[in-house]
Amino acid sequence: MDQFYLRNVVQYQALVDAFKPVYSSGSVDLFEATSPDMVVSVRIRPLSDEDIIAGFPCAVFPRNSHDGVVDIHDLYNHPRGRPILKSFNYKVDKLFTPNTATEEIYRDLLIDLVPFARQGGIGTVFAYGQTGSGKTFTISRLEQLVIESLTTSISQEDSDGSQPQIQLTIIELAGNSAFDLLSARKPISILEDAFGVTHLSGAAEHQIQTVNEALSLIDRAASFRKTASTLKNNTSSRSHSICRIRITNPSINTEGFLYLVDLAGSEAARDVATHGAERMRETKEINMSLSVLKDCIRGRTEWDAQVKSGAKGRKPRVPFRQSSLTKVLKHVFDTTAEARECKTVVIACVNPSLADVGPTKNTLRYAEMLRVLVPDVGKSEGAGGGLVGWGNNEVKEWITQNCGTPQISPNILAPTESGAQLLRLSALEFEYRCLKNPGVTREQSEALRSKLWQWHIDLQRTSTAKTFVPLSTRDTH
Repeated sequence: MDQFYLRNVVQYQALVDAFKPVYSSGSVDLFEATSPDMVVSVRIRPLSDEDIIAGFPCAVFPRNSHDGVVDIHDLYNHPRGRPILKSFNYKVDKLFTPNTATEEIYRDLLIDLVPFARQGGIGTVFAYGQTGSGKTFTISRLEQLVIESLTTSISQEDSDGSQPQIQLTIIELAGNSAFDLLSARKPISILEDAFGVTHLSGAAEHQIQTVNEALSLIDRAASFRKTASTLKNNTSSRSHSICRIRITNPSINTEGFLYLVDLAGSEAARDVATHGAERMRETKEINMSLSVLKDCIRGRTEWDAQVKSGAKGRKPRVPFRQSSLTKVLKHVFDTTAEARECKTVVIACVNPSLADVGPTKNTLRYAEMLRVLVPDVGKSEGAGGGLVGWGNNEVKEWITQNCGTPQISPNILAPTESGAQLLRLSALEFEYRCLKNPGVTREQSEALRSKLWQWHIDLQRTSTAKTFVPLSTRDTH
């Protein structure tokens, strides 16, 4: 197939240049209807030097970073004539181009997960994709940025003199076996107690005091990670790596978690066919665990959406016991009465080369299936869905009353956005809109965004919490 692509590069480029998208931005607004607690993104890595030297063109084309639509162009060897272009488009919540730095991804997707975990929530980040697509590169840098943010934010003591504590655990899952990567890959066990709580029996927790100490531990864990050669990568990750950061906050008596998960490469059959039965078995186990993970993520998100909307009917099933990976992450998928508040980020990493167009389509199809549409629950009557059910009028009224001085125009910050859409604005986009108002500073923008999220969390947590009533509907007598 590679030779077919290379023989027809000129025609492929001409067909791509002549391509006119059928889908237009705004014609299908899936963005509005997705859960604010589940963000599905795509990161497109730059073309590798190997693909450039071989002559493979780019096959992945983002429409723009705001509508989240990406086009994939494949070349089909038509048996009755010249090769023809087959094009596909996929929709996600966030789209990062090859020029996007990991620091920008952190600011866009993860910056709110750190304070969320400090307040007792559970934040989870998954990097998924074909081997060589940049998963490990992305997660490794995000781990460093999270640690830097946490250690910086707790460097000053809380008002009562107590400090939050950070505990780091990094484990590896290879098939049904688990290993502690911070203890020279010592085998550990995944056990569930009588109360349904999952324990990593034998895994050490390391208390973090400084950034350098944490980075040293992350590097040590990486050196013990299981890798092997595949067609696309000489050091492909053949296991799932889970970095768990536990944050205990004595001042408010909370315990929060951040999970950063570097998933094993989702290999195509041709990537492993030359490596024998053992590698094929290994690949089957990896793909099976990824399938269970997809079912669990969708099940938990659908469950949350059904509960928050008050919809009746049978609750979705979350089959977390079918895989060691999802057993470890039971906190994330728990739907019992003791379920913790969770936020999940998926980063689907793709290689844009025409040579990898098949695996890229599989990755984007997987990512698109993780997006769960939530019903329109109308206006929020209180705590149930936080700001998710607010309409645009409520959003504008809230901005007017809470923006401070100088005034931030609600018509600039949220001209059409509902509450759910405003929550989904990235930190960069929120700041950009605020700074368009004369005299507004970055600090004022950050304060307003922090207040917005705190209000949303307060409304979700208690039915007796402050309920916002627009001035236009209040009794003024």
